[in-house]
Amino acid sequence: MKKLILLSTAAAVSLATPAIAREKAWYIEADAGAVAFENSEITGAGTGSTLNTETGYDFGGIVGYDFGMFRLEAEASYRRAHVQDYTVLGTQFTGNMPGGSSALSGMVNGMFDFGPDDGLQAFVGGGVGVGRGKVQAFAPIGANINDSDTRFAYQALAGIRYPLNESVDFGLKYRFFNIDNLSLIDAAGTPVETRLRSHSLLATLAYNFGGAPAPV
Repeated sequence: MKKLILLSTAAAVSLATPAIAREKAWYIEADAGAVAFENSEITGAGTGSTLNTETGYDFGGIVGYDFGMFRLEAEASYRRAHVQDYTVLGTQFTGNMPGGSSALSGMVNGMFDFGPDDGLQAFVGGGVGVGRGKVQAFAPIGANINDSDTRFAYQALAGIRYPLNESVDFGLKYRFFNIDNLSLIDAAGTPVETRLRSHSLLATLAYNFGGAPAPV
């Protein structure tokens, strides 16, 4: 009798719990949220300027494959923030000004997962790829900048995710993104250099295409 009760209980639990099969499966993911760029120090021709931006937006898409504890991803993303103030030759300009910072990137990410597939998971990872950074800075003095450059980019990632059902996961992700040594040309034709470095907090929604069927 006890065996019959135990078997009945196990069967009821298995029917009530969706079979989460992320491993050995492809997935797609959409990310969107807020981004904060660090101040961009612009140097060149013996002068310097600093571009400070407001909080902006960051969004992207991912195609990935889940190997188990490790995931491999191809990611495309875009982030942009409007100028808050621009300092040229020691003079700070604020107000309703055009300009800002933006970056378009294509990355390959490696992610490590911690936790059960059918519950709350944490993950950490990073990525490398190519980023096209753009700086738009305008002021009454000095030469304006409206140029972009493509360079090597890297990022660090961390977050959590939780399955809403057997196919869909919702999560929160932090992204540190960096492009160094952007070579730009200002309106006077002078070469200048800067970097774009940002911090993003993103909401994520992933769809898993399923893997091997869960064991009975």
